[in-house]
Amino acid sequence: MVSVACPATVLLCYLAWHLPKLIDQQQEIGSLFPPFRIFDGERYDFIIVGGGSAGCVVASRLSEISDWKVLLLEAGGEEPPQVDVPAYTPFSWETSVDWQFQTEPHEGYCGGKSCTWNAGKVLGGGSVLNGMIYNRGNARSYDAWKKLGNDGWGFEDVLPYFKKSENNGDPPIAANSRYHAVGGLLNVQRLPYQDKNAQLIVEAFRELGYTSVDINGGTQTGVTLLQFTQKDGSRMSTNRAFIEPFRDGRKNLKVVTNVRVTKVLIDPNKKTAYGVEYAWEKHRHIRGKVYANKEVIVSSGALKSPQVLMLSGIGPRSILSAAGIDVIEDLQVGQNLQDHVSMPGIVFKLGEKQQTLSSNQKVLRDILEYARHHKGPLSGTGSLEASGYIKSRYADQAIDYPDIEYTLLPQVVINTSLGEIRFTTPFPEYNRIMFKPTVMLAKSIGYVTVQNKDPFLQPIIVPNCFANIKDLNAFIDGCNFVAKNLSNTKVFKDVGVSLDTTPLPNCCHVEFGTNDYWACLARKYTYTGFHYSGTCKMGPDSDLAAVLDAQLRVRGVQHLRVIDASIIPTLGNSNTNAPVIMIAEKASDMIKEAWK
Repeated sequence: MVSVACPATVLLCYLAWHLPKLIDQQQEIGSLFPPFRIFDGERYDFIIVGGGSAGCVVASRLSEISDWKVLLLEAGGEEPPQVDVPAYTPFSWETSVDWQFQTEPHEGYCGGKSCTWNAGKVLGGGSVLNGMIYNRGNARSYDAWKKLGNDGWGFEDVLPYFKKSENNGDPPIAANSRYHAVGGLLNVQRLPYQDKNAQLIVEAFRELGYTSVDINGGTQTGVTLLQFTQKDGSRMSTNRAFIEPFRDGRKNLKVVTNVRVTKVLIDPNKKTAYGVEYAWEKHRHIRGKVYANKEVIVSSGALKSPQVLMLSGIGPRSILSAAGIDVIEDLQVGQNLQDHVSMPGIVFKLGEKQQTLSSNQKVLRDILEYARHHKGPLSGTGSLEASGYIKSRYADQAIDYPDIEYTLLPQVVINTSLGEIRFTTPFPEYNRIMFKPTVMLAKSIGYVTVQNKDPFLQPIIVPNCFANIKDLNAFIDGCNFVAKNLSNTKVFKDVGVSLDTTPLPNCCHVEFGTNDYWACLARKYTYTGFHYSGTCKMGPDSDLAAVLDAQLRVRGVQHLRVIDASIIPTLGNSNTNAPVIMIAEKASDMIKEAWK
């Protein structure tokens, strides 16, 4: 990881320092008045636990049926306007809109310490905090789900649900109607401001023989200028896309924020879910219950959904009994935790002409341009706009299924000696680029569990990064490609882009650029891809580890489903926001069909 100090640009420093505080203040103000008298004891047809990437979609789609009363409960607050500026993305991390989960320390990763796992605690969930990248992943990922016995989840089955949401704003891409669509609620397109170094990166990959591709089309291996979930230079979370247009107009849809669901109410004799118990997030002694006529739907994400289920008596018997929780159904909840693991330690220094740091005067112009027209540098994300997808030597070379993705983080770097990553400027203001290779077909499996029956404690998270040596080997390949191939391209050399060979402190005893050095970085400076999934996986009856069936119903419990990234049986080679939206679209149709 890399430490950055604040440059002389005073206004940028002001933004970096005050935006997170402003976000926190807004969330605090929004949580002052408990809404418990508004809905305590009420009945709804559907109660959705969690207003994240999935929950917002499900609430929107189910409330299309005017006869159904839908309640959406979110532990976080309303989506603050500051997060909608693409350039300000990192300023929302580790604020009150972030759960700021901590993993369990382990000597094999994160330098033996806890790693922070960011996750959205806000209406819109992860789609409010993420980099807005729209990446569905490879068709083979979904075909693998079907081969595991999940009928209806192959690529051809799920493609219509990707397209159902999509309103693609880039005509050359939208013209490929096999893979893309227009008219959906979710706007997808390239950012209004195209960073000059993003195009430079594309040219460097192309010099090495990689073609420009639409990663959401028929070919994935190559280099791309990404598409984002944004509209007119503003972030489009699932809250903005699926809830806001209908929140006031649909009288059958109620959205309540700052309320934490502490357990699902389940009749232990009939094994039927009939409501939820909740607490006001800022006044936890204030509790209540609401009831569901049809279903309770848990959409709290791959780290919180298993916790909610276990607190409700659904999970491994040994764990629940030890926590003092009465067991209703013995299922492998919380197992099968998967993520895309990475390491932000390969940094390129930019020549003077490629640096994008601005004077105070230009910063002010940029702010005004964005405020008036949602254009200019603040409508972009710097070098993050480009990405490359390659195959390590451990991938199948005969097929198009890349296992390495490069996330290209813009950085302002003054001192690289501390081994920490801090963002002190908006994304488009930077003097270095961090190449973050990510292992996209990771095989290491972790787990999530509860500390005890206290619903206000964070879950125990054990990611087991690099437990499977194949992940480490693929990661080393990804590092070598950057250090040995990309760094030597004529495109980079011509403009003075060079690899920073300063070793990070915890690995300075190892020669920079060797396999041992990359392995050291992986172990000492482990970084999550923020793509947590798999902890309530779906599977056939023959799969004793499956928590859900292919309809996403909890096994052994009626009227209870899970709809979010936790249902994924095997994590594919994509970011998770687009797949989760697809899962929510498909599941909503399943529910409509079930209840007709």
